[in-house]
Order: sequence, then C-alpha cells, then structure tokens
Amino acid sequence: MVGAHSESGIDAEAKIQALEQILQSETFARSERLKSLLRFICEAEIDGREGELNEYVIGTMALGRPRDFAPLEDSSVRSRAHELRQKLEKYYAQESPSAGIRIELRKGSYVPRFNLVREAPEADPLPSAVSVPLAVYTGADERSAIAPPAAAPPAVVVSQNTSNRVVWVALFAFLGGAAVMFGAVAVWSMLARPGVRLPTTHLEAAAGTVWTPELETLWRPIVAGGAPLLIAFETRFFVRAGPLMVRDWHVNSPDTAHSSESLMRVQQLFGFRRYGNRDYTDAGTPSAVFFLTRLLSNRIPNMFVKNSLDLTAADLRDNNVILLGKPSMDPQIERMLSNGELVDAGGKVLNVHPASGEPTQFNDQSDATNPDRWALKYSVITMMPGSGGGRRILTLTGQGSEQPGALAWYMTNPDMVRDLVARMHPAAGVGSDYYQVLVRAEYKSKAVVKVEYITHRILKAR
Repeated sequence: MVGAHSESGIDAEAKIQALEQILQSETFARSERLKSLLRFICEAEIDGREGELNEYVIGTMALGRPRDFAPLEDSSVRSRAHELRQKLEKYYAQESPSAGIRIELRKGSYVPRFNLVREAPEADPLPSAVSVPLAVYTGADERSAIAPPAAAPPAVVVSQNTSNRVVWVALFAFLGGAAVMFGAVAVWSMLARPGVRLPTTHLEAAAGTVWTPELETLWRPIVAGGAPLLIAFETRFFVRAGPLMVRDWHVNSPDTAHSSESLMRVQQLFGFRRYGNRDYTDAGTPSAVFFLTRLLSNRIPNMFVKNSLDLTAADLRDNNVILLGKPSMDPQIERMLSNGELVDAGGKVLNVHPASGEPTQFNDQSDATNPDRWALKYSVITMMPGSGGGRRILTLTGQGSEQPGALAWYMTNPDMVRDLVARMHPAAGVGSDYYQVLVRAEYKSKAVVKVEYITHRILKAR
C-alpha cells in the first residue's frame, strides 16, 4: 500500500531533481510547451513564489502570450494545465511508477505539489491520511466549507502540502476574526461618536432580521436567481527577506519590484534573494466582508471568499462576484472599468461626460495636518454584467486601504440605500441592472466618519 506524505522533508535540490527527471523523460520528449509550463510553475513553488501563479502571469511569462492577454477570452492556460495534468498522470503510471517524489497539479490550481511517496505497512488498520476540509474556495468545482467530523480519529496524518493548508487556514481565520473586530469597532465608533447614531433600521438589519424595500431593490441583481456569490479580495505585495517582510506601497507586483529604489537598497543591504509574498490584505477588506456577509448571508446560501489573484474565467462565469480592492486588481476588470462613465485614475475620479454643473474630475484630498493621511477619498461603485448569462459583477473599489469597508457599509446601510435608490429612480423606484455611483468618504485620523453620494450614471449593457 502506498502512502503520499507531506512535502515538509523535501529540500529544493530533491525537488529540482524530480523536475529534471520528468523534463528528460520520454513522456514529455515532444511536449516543449508543457515542459516550459511545468518548469515555470515548479521553479515558482521552489522559490516560494507560488502565490504569484495565476492565469495572466502563466500566460504571459510561461506561454509567451502578449501583455494584453485576456484569460476570460483566451483559455490557452487552462487547456495547457489540463494537458500537463494528464501528462503527469501518464508519466507516473507508465514510465516512473516507483518514483519517490511525485509532482502533482490539482484540478483548479496552478500550484504544483511535491509529494514524498513511501511504502506504508499493510497491516496498519488506520487510514494513512485524513484530508482536512478548508473554508477556502479553491476553484469553480471545489466549494467546501468547514464541517466537523462526526467522530475524531485517534490519529491524524495530514497529507499533501500541509504547510500551505496551515497558511490558508491561518489567513482566513485572521480574516474572520478581523472582520468581527473591525465590524464591532465600526459599529461602536458610530454609536459612541457624539452626533452620530445608527438608525433603528440599521441595527435591525445588523441582526439579519430586516430587509427594507430599497435594499431589496438595490441588491435584486445579486440576490435573485439563486446564483452563488463569490467575494474576491485583493492582497498586498511584500518582498520576503528571511524573517522580514518589506513593502513599498508603490509596488504591487513582482514585475515592478526592480523599479523601487527602496526595495533594491534593502536587497543590497541584506544581500537576500527576492521572494514575493501576498499573504496580507488591508484593514478595509475584513470590514467589508463583515458588512456584506451580515446582510446577504440569509439570502444567499452559497457564499465564498477568494483571493482576486486566483480568479478564473469559470469563477466569473458561474458566480455573481463582488470585488474588493483597487480597480487594477484584475486586468480584465480594470479594462472594463476604464470604459465606464466614472473612471478611478488614482488620486482622482474622471467624469467622462459631466452633467451640467459637474466638474470633469473629482480630486482626493490629504489631511492638512498629516499628508500621509486622507481627508477625502472618492470611489466608484460599479454594477456590471458578468461573463455568464444573468451573472453580475459588483466592484467596491478605491485607492485607499480603508475604502472597501466604507463602500460596503454604504451599500448595506438602509438609510444610505434609501437615498441612493431615490436618486437613481425618483419616479418608478425600480432598480437598474447596471450603474455606477460616485461616493466620497470623509476621514478623521484614518477612521471613516462620513460616506456620501455625489453622482451616478445608469449604464447599458454592450
């Protein structure tokens, strides 16, 4: 009986050797493109850059696609990954069935797993491995939630990339705890601040008991139809140097790290090899997740949370999606938003076709007492069609780290929504499927004290 064990005892040299054996095999002899793909993803995993592996990066850096490569329109990465998965299975089944280390590419993932294989005792009555369910949406076909077993086994041996699972469990445990903390702080601050009180309707909505007619109108495109909801959040790019994590807030991708003079100085000072890391998200994200799930959980039974870097074409096709972060978090979404009537241009929002009396742009303002803090921030909320029939994409995006939380609060507050619906549909009071709303958030000491409507645009599907 063969048991596959965690990669925790496999050093980089052994992984490289396992990779080279495959690249020199007869199975892959006439598959130069698949060999290139396998080498790229394996070297990323060995270097600790597995968090950077997504369709766009693989397409442009491993398969030679142009910089305007659009995964939603071009399925070449998914097709090559499927072929690679089949080739690996054929290699281990026919050419190297006794391999001590096996490279696995799971369905729905582009991160390879190095599994140590050894003979397990035949007489062992206990299972050789027990899989641990995760509250992580790992792909369009893998939607699982934590479900405690009926009876705990006497012993558990966790298999298949335990370290990665622990990281993701810790990350989402952090997000869950942080969501509760930030939500509680937000509610307390609004209740405790003189002159600011939450109306009764919002307190009732917080308990999940009341949906006002305006909330029904605004959220109908997301709630109606019974489609699953995927909340995608943005992470920040850090450079890992041993136990240190270093960030230049101007840099949010490994491709542009070399352009940062500060990062290059740190690298030169400590002499480390540069590794990318995306295990961290801004404070506004857990706050936004808290507000959204508090309102929507009793209407949408299937809700998931996922890193925006891991979004696939299937995600946008099969689910309604809410995006939290900067407009540039996804190349396809950024391109769609750039064609809107209200365009976030970083530090300002462009008003493409200003109405009478409106400016051509709305500029953010810094705190006069501290330029590193914001006084006013403008953001655009956009509801647009998804790639699947009847699906929707809602973007709660902005340049400030606190903005997603402020925007989610605005979209779930009954009084804010009542005002918004009245402005968008003063006569019929009927919701529009596609629209953009410009809002302004006011800050005091980095805390949001006010979010208000500025203008909106009704969009038509193209």
